Amino acid sequence: MINTYKNKSIIYNGRNLSQLYDLYVVDEDIELESDLGVTQSANLNNGALINLEKDTFTFSLKFIRKINGKLASLDGIYLGRSFIEEISRVFFDTSKDGVNILELGGRVYYVSPTSGTLKRYSRSVSEFTIEFESLSPYAYSPIMVSSIRVLSDNSPKTIEITNRGNDTYLELEVECVQTGTLTISNNGEELVINANAGDIAKVNGDTAEVSDYSKVAGNIRDSLMLIYGSNNVSISTDGDFKVVFRYQCEYALC
Repeated sequence: MINTYKNKSIIYNGRNLSQLYDLYVVDEDIELESDLGVTQSANLNNGALINLEKDTFTFSLKFIRKINGKLASLDGIYLGRSFIEEISRVFFDTSKDGVNILELGGRVYYVSPTSGTLKRYSRSVSEFTIEFESLSPYAYSPIMVSSIRVLSDNSPKTIEITNRGNDTYLELEVECVQTGTLTISNNGEELVINANAGDIAKVNGDTAEVSDYSKVAGNIRDSLMLIYGSNNVSISTDGDFKVVFRYQCEYALC
């Protein structure tokens, strides 16, 4: 289950709702379909296991409004409209593709809101609850970024990247400052990028998509895979490159 902690602030699609709207999640546990790990469904054919499919889950968050440490009403006006109308807009009309990013307690969830309810106890005390459907069976870390500049004078360099979750993949962005060849070594595999000054190359380790395949060679997925624990990624060049790695740890629910 997700522990929200007392009056925990929440970030939704990049907005810190506590800073912008004085909203906080009520201190309670949110029950999920799976309390631990990942819920899986078995696909069978005549009693034989074909595969396992990981299921998504639903959960709800209950919000209160606090100003200067005191409970505040959800009624009122915000930028010319009622406050609760503004909150509805924030949760239900912010992502055209239906994917919203919710960050709570150091974990990131990719979600779609499905319903909401408002409960008033008095003129000054009220709360509302939003029901979410997770679009992934996992929780994630915020996006991690590691940057390094590698030149022929200081090559090779090694960068240590720690993955605390399931096996995942790096996204790589390279800017060539001086023409040359850049080699990424990891997991006993190599990824080689040949570039001219001014070139920018992007490589997605998960999908093996590359912005320009003519400049990239080698084992994309294995060289950009992060196993659990410490990963020592070696970078060498005979030119001058600015290198940026991006990744997210993928966690089972707990």
